[in-house]
Amino acid sequence: MKLPYIQWLIQGIPECIVAIVLGLALLEKKLVVRKALIPGLIQAIIIFLVRLFPLPFGSHTLIAFISLSFLLSYFSGSNYSKALIVSFFVYTALGLSEFIIVSAASYLLSLPVEIILNKPLLAALVGLPQVFILFFLSFLVVSFSQKGEKIHF
Repeated sequence: MKLPYIQWLIQGIPECIVAIVLGLALLEKKLVVRKALIPGLIQAIIIFLVRLFPLPFGSHTLIAFISLSFLLSYFSGSNYSKALIVSFFVYTALGLSEFIIVSAASYLLSLPVEIILNKPLLAALVGLPQVFILFFLSFLVVSFSQKGEKIHF
């Protein structure tokens, strides 16, 4: 399913960057946001390009999962198996937060989920809170893993 440009710009790019932030926080136990910008943009481009092709349901998620694993492994210097496990956690957190937020938005806006997801701007705006949730989760990972560690931008 093709990803509309507006949704990719508003939600997709920040979501990919924060997925890298969370992955790096889990792998490195510190948080350097600027270190996630390049791999996050690469991930966003990969996802955008993959979504251009008519692949079977779930294929783009599998490709995104694998590409996130490679990017995390490369940019963190961790072995691939560890990055694969972290990627699984990141996409699980992303999926759960998306399910909860979209369901809550559907209830609060009194709109069916299908209507929300079929309007690119509305879907992007509804999806933005998950970016903040994943960033907060990254902050929690760092806070609990090393007391006194600071977040670097």
